[in-house]
Amino acid sequence: MSLHAQHFFTDLLDLPVHERRVIGDACYAVLSPDSPLRLRIEFAQTIREREYVGLRLSLLHPDRGALDHAYLSFADHGTFAVRDARLGKQPGHDGYGVVRDWHHDDTSPWIGAAVIPLSHAIQDYLKVWTPEPSPPPSSADSARRRPAQLDTDPDPSRGCWLTDADFLTRLHQATPLWLDIVDRVLDDGLPLTQALTGSCEYVAQLLDIPPAFGLLVEAEAAARIVHAAGLPAGTLRGASVAQGLSHIATLPVEDQHHLVRAAARGSTIDAPAHLPGQSRPAPPPQPSPDRTR
Repeated sequence: MSLHAQHFFTDLLDLPVHERRVIGDACYAVLSPDSPLRLRIEFAQTIREREYVGLRLSLLHPDRGALDHAYLSFADHGTFAVRDARLGKQPGHDGYGVVRDWHHDDTSPWIGAAVIPLSHAIQDYLKVWTPEPSPPPSSADSARRRPAQLDTDPDPSRGCWLTDADFLTRLHQATPLWLDIVDRVLDDGLPLTQALTGSCEYVAQLLDIPPAFGLLVEAEAAARIVHAAGLPAGTLRGASVAQGLSHIATLPVEDQHHLVRAAARGSTIDAPAHLPGQSRPAPPPQPSPDRTR
């Protein structure tokens, strides 16, 4: 009997492909119009001639050849479970879970075959090589990720961001988010100074800020931490921020965590210690209790 490959591959198997062609006893499929990958499905033969025990899948590339192979057995996917149960055949019996074309009548061997599990297995295999695109973010996710969304990011070479209120708001809101990341990075054992630097990539990726503005986020985050410790921050280009960070980095990690969290909240806590060589500002003089106007 014939394997009726055309009927099996075209009418029975549900394949998520763009196009398929049956040549001989094999099926060739185009996965998608813009993909160079091709799928070939053949019947897997046993040691006996013209006896087949499953399907053999091959993923092909026109330039790189065969990229991967997979094997799906009829027995594992219950293709002939009903037939074998009717005939009283069990695993190990001759003819269990196989299909043959030893005869010359025109009866299709696929009558009563359960091919849906095979179709699902092939679909799962193809999803590994052609993953579905990620769904677009919801409006709520976009709002959380970028509170003040702009149609286009400002060009830092033109300086327009200085007068762009919406973008300045985004920069300001990016700083506490970056401080939260720094707080978590401290748990990995990195010093505070290292945890604060190198944010350009992360800001661009996680906070939707152009990489060119990452340094601004770093600088503001550093100044906030120093200010949260009650230490003088001065200007971003001055030495006070660097001195303050160096001093804070010598504190216990738990104290550093408290300062980073306070900076993210925009609050100030008492400094654990003052900088060497610096004294705290003296409190303003109080009027004498017995002094009268």
